[in-house]
Amino acid sequence: MLKNPLIYISLILNKGTIMKKILATLAAVVFSTSTFAADLSQMSIGITGNYGLYGADGKEENTDSSGTLERTTKKDGAAFIESYASIFAEYSVNDQVSIGLSFTPEAIETPQNVNSGEGGSNTTDIKVKAEFEELTTLYVLAKSDIGVYGKFGVSTMNIDVSSENAGTYSDPGSNTGIELALGYEHEAADGVSVRAELAYHDFDDVSANNGQTDKNTITITNMRGATGRISLVKSF
Repeated sequence: MLKNPLIYISLILNKGTIMKKILATLAAVVFSTSTFAADLSQMSIGITGNYGLYGADGKEENTDSSGTLERTTKKDGAAFIESYASIFAEYSVNDQVSIGLSFTPEAIETPQNVNSGEGGSNTTDIKVKAEFEELTTLYVLAKSDIGVYGKFGVSTMNIDVSSENAGTYSDPGSNTGIELALGYEHEAADGVSVRAELAYHDFDDVSANNGQTDKNTITITNMRGATGRISLVKSF
């Protein structure tokens, strides 16, 4: 049994399948139909460097084989920092409004969490880490004449958990959330622009258990993050 709340192993509940299908459908409509794809002069592509701080609150509940709750452990404010790159494409509805789709091709990896000597007969280390894969956001960007812009998006990501000596948990799944961002775009020459942006993320709560009669259930709430970004944009 785990004796401490492991925030990373709990992020494996498949809650976002429907939302992910909606995102894929909307993206196909925006970027594949003749209405939007006919005029490349309304399209932009870009690459972004991200530096983010992510955190959540965790609760672990241990029950015996009869279903009696033996222990509840909480840990609030667990966090980690990660940097990663993402790519995006946008369609300009007009000079002020764009619709975009961003994608993170590399996994966002948490640090490994180690509970020393808490597995087996209190002699085995329990090790857990998670990777957030295929982070995808469909968003609307509204820009002012002076280059300041705001952004609202809906995000989805797959969650892949690897563990040692922690029992068998549910298969990794997906999660959905929202993104709010504020930034500034500076237009350079030849259709190239540079953006600086701050974003806030909020994802759905998740829960998972190890599937045993002597059950261990972990619930994660308040999954949030803040990201600083620098982007290079090319408009056609």
